[in-house]
Amino acid sequence: MKVRISNKVFALGLAGVVLLMFSFAYANVPLFKMFCERFGLDGSGKAKITGGAPPVVSSATSNIKGRDVRVKFMGVAGTGLPVRFGPSEPAISTYPGKPVKLDYTFENTSGDSVYFRAVHSIRPVQAAKEFQLMQCFCFEDQTLAPHETRVLPVYFALSPRFPAGVDELILNYTLFPRDPTQALPVPATEANSN
Repeated sequence: MKVRISNKVFALGLAGVVLLMFSFAYANVPLFKMFCERFGLDGSGKAKITGGAPPVVSSATSNIKGRDVRVKFMGVAGTGLPVRFGPSEPAISTYPGKPVKLDYTFENTSGDSVYFRAVHSIRPVQAAKEFQLMQCFCFEDQTLAPHETRVLPVYFALSPRFPAGVDELILNYTLFPRDPTQALPVPATEANSN
């Protein structure tokens, strides 16, 4: 025996389902907030920090100009490379988002031309990802004539996403001698564009 449902009953049932779906969608936000409060989550659905790593500081969440990050500059010339070099200032204080210009002075202490490549490193490692090097003598090979002294600029900025727990970083340069007749394994323009 086949039971037939009248159109009127079907329409009422369908209207009830639509009303139920609308009510659930309307109540979803308050229910989610109650769930988050009950289980220790904040309103955005992310776990509250109760120790451990501090929250990420960005221009959207706090006053990044109020932060003070100390940047120290270090450097060493590779074995047998007759070059003395150093920054115009051994350390500076800056804040995320502020562009910084610094000069490095290079002096060839020998009677021959010197060819070298500067390689930079940044410590701590978590700060390296948010250190934006815009112009640097390390982007290409350098040449100094006999007894030449040259001043080369470095432009950088700390990203607004710079880690909140890092108040000091070290920018270190190591100079390596280069043979100008041999090509680099990877052209410098390709290596620096990544």
